[in-house]
Amino acid sequence: MLMKKILFFLLVLASFTLSAQNEQMREMMRTMQPSRNVTDVPAENIQFWVGSGSNEVVAAFFFCNNPAVGIAYGYRFNSTATILDMLNAIQSADPNFTFSQDGGWITTCGYNNGTLVCSIPNGYLMYSVNGDGSSGLSDPLANGDYFELNEWGDCTLPVTNIYYPVDPSTPTAVDATISADNIIYWVGNGENEVVFVVNFCTPEAEALAWGVRFSGESAIVSDIFHTIELYDERFNVEGTSFVTNITFADGIHDNYTTSMYWMYNVNGVTAANYADQQEVHNGDVIKFGDASCGIITDTVMYTYVWTTPIEPVELPELSTEVFDGIVGSEGCQAIKYDDAAILGWATTCEVTRGYQNIANGEGSALASYGTDNDGVGPSSESTGEGVVSLGDAGYAVLTFGMPISNGEGYDFAVFENSLNHTFLELAFVEVSSDGEHYYRFPSVSNTQTEQQISNGGALDATKINNLAGKYIVGWGTPFDLEELDGYSNLDINNVTHVRIVDVVGSINPLYGTTDKNGHLINDPYPTPWNTSGFDLSGVAVMNGWTPTAVNNYQQEISFMAYPNPCQNVLNVNNVTVNEPVSLFNAMGQQIWNGMTQDTYFQLDMQSYPAGMYMLQVGTQMTKIIKK
Repeated sequence: MLMKKILFFLLVLASFTLSAQNEQMREMMRTMQPSRNVTDVPAENIQFWVGSGSNEVVAAFFFCNNPAVGIAYGYRFNSTATILDMLNAIQSADPNFTFSQDGGWITTCGYNNGTLVCSIPNGYLMYSVNGDGSSGLSDPLANGDYFELNEWGDCTLPVTNIYYPVDPSTPTAVDATISADNIIYWVGNGENEVVFVVNFCTPEAEALAWGVRFSGESAIVSDIFHTIELYDERFNVEGTSFVTNITFADGIHDNYTTSMYWMYNVNGVTAANYADQQEVHNGDVIKFGDASCGIITDTVMYTYVWTTPIEPVELPELSTEVFDGIVGSEGCQAIKYDDAAILGWATTCEVTRGYQNIANGEGSALASYGTDNDGVGPSSESTGEGVVSLGDAGYAVLTFGMPISNGEGYDFAVFENSLNHTFLELAFVEVSSDGEHYYRFPSVSNTQTEQQISNGGALDATKINNLAGKYIVGWGTPFDLEELDGYSNLDINNVTHVRIVDVVGSINPLYGTTDKNGHLINDPYPTPWNTSGFDLSGVAVMNGWTPTAVNNYQQEISFMAYPNPCQNVLNVNNVTVNEPVSLFNAMGQQIWNGMTQDTYFQLDMQSYPAGMYMLQVGTQMTKIIKK
C-alpha cells in the first residue's frame, strides 16, 4: 500500500511539473507575441460568415506554406462568445477547416479544399485578438474583434495572399458564357473556332462576343484579339502581354476602360500565362474582363467571374469606302504580268478542287480545267492556257524557290484570267511561314447582295479590296505583307506558303462566303462548268513594289454590239473591214470566228445557250449576254 501511495505521489508531481512547464511556455509565447496594427483582412472582403447575430469578428489563419497563405472567415454571434465557440462554429460550417486543442490551447490547424492544402502540425501556435496575445480559448470575443492565428517561429505573414472560402450553402457567382451557335460576327479563317468575350464596366456594364476562326492545332490569345482588330475597326486593344485597355465604339456603344490591367480566363478558369503565351484550342471561350465589375472568387488564383449576360456583336455597317478601279483607271494598283519588278513566280502548286456547283452537294462534279502545274511559273495574257480552275471553295497552296519577305510596298501578286473588266471571279488570299498556320488578308466586298450576280453578271472593281481576281487577264492583284504584321505564328519576312481560296459568290448564306465585315461576297454564281470558280494563272513575287505605270494601259471599244442582252440576232456596227472576229463562251473557248466584210454585220445567236459570251473584233473585246 505504501508503494502505491509513493507511485501516485510521483505521478501527480510529474503531472503538475509538466503542466507548469506548459503554462510557462504558453505565457512566454503570449508575452513575446508582438502587438501590431492589424489591417490584413478587412471585414468587407469576407465571403464566408458563420453563426448569426449582431456582433461580428474576423478570423484569419496564417500558414507558413510555400508560398505562405492566409485563410479568412467571419463569425457572427449575439450576447457572448469565446474563441473556442468561434473555432467550433467554423469547423462545423466548413469541413475543409479543422483544428484540435489540448488544455485550452490550439495544437493543430489545417485547411484542405482539394486545391489549396495547408496545415500547422502538432505544436504550439500563436494567436491574438486585435494584435494582443490571447490567454486561451476561453477568452471572450467582442463585436469588431480581429482574431489572428499563425505558427510559432519564423513566419512572415502573407498579407497580400489571402484566400476567402465561399459558403457552400450560398449560390456562387457563375461566369456568364455564350454558345458559338449564337455568335453573329465571325472573323479570321480556319477549321477551328473560339469565342472571344469582353466585359466592359463603363459607361455601363456590357459584355460583347465575337467568333474567331484559326488554322493549326492551337492559337495564341494575343493573336485572337489581333484578328478582331484587323477585321473590326470598332475594336481596339492596347498591350500584348498585359492588356491595359480595350475599347469598342460604333456610334451606339462607347465602351472603354483606361489605365488598368484586365483579367482574363479560358473556359471560366484563370489563364495560366500572359496573353502572348497562352494557347487556346477549338471550342474554347476566352473572356477578358474589367476587374472593377468582376467578382473575385479566389484571391490565391486571382479567379474572377463576370455575371453580365453576354450579347453577340452585330455586324459592322456596310462600308462606303471606294477602292482602286479597273486597269487603266486613275490610281489602279494592278501589276502587269511582265512588270520588271517581278523577281520570280511560284515553283510548286497543289490544288484541292471544289465543286462546279457547291449547292449540288457531296458527290457532284468537281472543277477539272487545267492542272496543278498550270499554277506555277509566269502568268500571261492568255485566258485559256496556263490556267487551273479551283471550283467552288476549292483552293491552291503554292510555294516558292525562296521565301517571300516584307518590303516597302506590295510583296506579291495573284493573277486570274478574267475575260474583261467586269466578269470577276474572286478568291481569298492567305499566307503562312510554317505551312500550318495560315492568315487571311482582310477583304472587303461592297457589292450589293439583294440580287445574285449570274454567270453573265458584272462587278465594279471599286467596291472590292484584298480579293484576288479583281483585274482583267494579264494583271495581278497585289498584296502587302505589312498588313498581317503582329501574329505570333507568322514571320512576314519568311513567308513560305500562299494559299488561294475560291470565293463562293452565292448570296445564299448556306453556301456563300463573307468579307471581313461579315458581308456576303457576291460574284458570278453559279458557274456550273469544269472551269468553275477562281482560275489561277500564277503568283508573282516582288518583295516590295508599288505600281507606277498602270494608267498607261487603256482599252477603248469603238464598235457597237446590240441589243445586249440579245436573244436571236446580235447587230455589230462601226467595225473596220477585213478585221478578224471571234466569239468566245464563258470558259474562254472560241466557238465561232470569221472576217468582217463591211462596217456592219449580224451574228446568229439563236443556237447558243443562254449565258455570257465575249465578242472580239480585231484587238477589241466586249461582253455579250444571251437570254
